[in-house]
Amino acid sequence: MPNWTENELTITGPDVQIVMNAIRSEADGDEDARVLDFDRIIPYPKEYKELDLRAHEYQQKFLAIDKDDPERQSKLEALAAEYGVEPGTPWLKDGFNSGGYEWCCENYGTKWNACHPTLTTRRDSARDPIRKTIQCSYCQTVHKTEQMTVLMCRQCGSPLPDSQPKSAFIEFDTAWSPPIPVIEKLASMFSDHAFELKYFEGGMGFSGHARWSEGVEQFHHQYDYDGPRGG
Repeated sequence: MPNWTENELTITGPDVQIVMNAIRSEADGDEDARVLDFDRIIPYPKEYKELDLRAHEYQQKFLAIDKDDPERQSKLEALAAEYGVEPGTPWLKDGFNSGGYEWCCENYGTKWNACHPTLTTRRDSARDPIRKTIQCSYCQTVHKTEQMTVLMCRQCGSPLPDSQPKSAFIEFDTAWSPPIPVIEKLASMFSDHAFELKYFEGGMGFSGHARWSEGVEQFHHQYDYDGPRGG
């Protein structure tokens, strides 16, 4: 397991919902990527995606062959012929282990996508108070929102619609290091919004604070850290 870097990303601007829609994964299978998907900001190469998918398909087919199946050996041989491996090979090399790892480290600044994200949106409550109920756009579940701080559907995990939010606060983890290249690219995509990132990693003892405005980095400070977060 990696040391986890805890990240806090604050997005402010005229139409935060547009930003959130742009960084949200369209895939329903990955709970984490629903809120923040690095692939939507800096696309993971197609060649690695295809190898990852092929390896996953092989693994599923391999595991589907029961150990007590009297035809197990012939099925393993047929599967091996289909994927070009030795019969009984338990796994197939995927895209992540064929260059994808190095690509992620270079382009994301971390080895994986964002993990364990939570989302909160805020508006000017004096002029536009938060509604008492909100209906999820994806599964249609209705939520009482007066006491909610994280505007996320408890049924399907999707962000709840929040008309004209002024800011969004996303907390998420990354492996070993913060995703500086990802936030830098996001800031350039939405130069009319401001992006502020704070991160903490207790294992190696570092933290940082960076801000982008008008698509340009305003500052990036790094500090020693000996608190309880990250690690």
